[in-house]
Amino acid sequence: MTVTLDQEQAISVDAERRVLGACLMATPSYDPVADVEQALREGDWAEPAHALVWSAVVRLHGASRPTGVPAVEAELRRSGDLERAGGVVGLSQIASAACSGAEAGHYAGIVHGYAQVRRYQQALVRGMQSARQADPLTVPETIAAHQAELEYLVADEQADDDTFGRFGDHLDAHLDSLAVSVPAAAITGFTDLDSLMKLMPGQMILVAARPAMGKSAFALGVALANARAGAPTLVHSLEMGRAEVTNRVISARARVAFHHIREGVDGLTQEDWDRIDLRTPELRGLPLWMDYSARVSPARIRSRIKSIVRETGRAPLVVVDYLQLMQTDQRNSRQSNYERVTEISRELKIVASDTGAVLIALAQLNRGPEQRQDKKPAVSDLRDSGALEQDADAIILLHRDDYYEPDSPRAGETDLIVAKHRNGPTATITCAHQFHYSRLRDMAATGEPEHP
Repeated sequence: MTVTLDQEQAISVDAERRVLGACLMATPSYDPVADVEQALREGDWAEPAHALVWSAVVRLHGASRPTGVPAVEAELRRSGDLERAGGVVGLSQIASAACSGAEAGHYAGIVHGYAQVRRYQQALVRGMQSARQADPLTVPETIAAHQAELEYLVADEQADDDTFGRFGDHLDAHLDSLAVSVPAAAITGFTDLDSLMKLMPGQMILVAARPAMGKSAFALGVALANARAGAPTLVHSLEMGRAEVTNRVISARARVAFHHIREGVDGLTQEDWDRIDLRTPELRGLPLWMDYSARVSPARIRSRIKSIVRETGRAPLVVVDYLQLMQTDQRNSRQSNYERVTEISRELKIVASDTGAVLIALAQLNRGPEQRQDKKPAVSDLRDSGALEQDADAIILLHRDDYYEPDSPRAGETDLIVAKHRNGPTATITCAHQFHYSRLRDMAATGEPEHP
């Protein structure tokens, strides 16, 4: 039998009355408010008056005060919401519809279920509206945004109660896990950095620097090292196109001067071609995925991760070059740059946590280092949003002395300054920059021969 929208609304409102009624009839021996609160989410109430009553109940319960009709009436009167909540008569009617305290959790689940139905319906309506208004050139992004919204609804249903419970319930399982060696989810290819920071699923790492410090060379080097280790890797290159990225990868792996490759046949020597031919089979077989779209949002990244997980069975290392060029899923033209970057930062952290991917996002620094005598960057130099510092599990700042002092005794060296590390110590690790090969080289590496 098909249930109409009006019937759905009536069933939902009836369940809401039963739930609220049980809370208004709570006794010291059985208080259902905690069970109801665990089952519901913000915005679940279909009837606005019921939402006001529930808010009053939660406030009273949180203050360890009774939640009976007189107490809730007084609380609503104090907040000025009594009439909008239906007045004394409305409260009495709700109380008369109460289910038993033991049934309150069941009916709360029905209330939440119908709320999810409404959210699903609203998401489909927004999807149709987006489809009608979509730019033909941005259809994949429109679909990805709609997919992300639906996945958010699914995630809500899958969350269940695993996020809530007694501390001791999971203690033994956790202690057992400590007795087993857990491999890193990804590697950077820099020996000292990998020793300092064990990359684990769900982490978001921020790599920030002023222009010309080698952010892209670092990011591509990490991606290549991880892919060469056999782990799936995804690179979103918002700043560089396919040709430039490909040239940089060939230059770094084959050790052919970047300017030779850019000149093409007129610049490449026979030795260069021999080096390229030697590395081509390896590069062709890497588990490395590239996305060169200039329109990248968190929803698109989530979609790409899911595609790779379906193909490989593993969450990839994800590199985003770079964060401030990304778009939000909302595409709100009225958003300030601060709001946009704040939203992107938070959503990227959620994507990493939900998918189990390790996400490395590149970011620009402001001109703060230029104002200091030693020119060294600091976390406070991050541009556009303080949320970047807050959301990142680790922050790596790149610095080159020889950029500011060409005669520096440290010419050819780049510092990887681990300025924030939520799960371990901070440190400064030095590597060599070889920008003629578009790469940073691990100074602690001993295994890879210098000549192919």
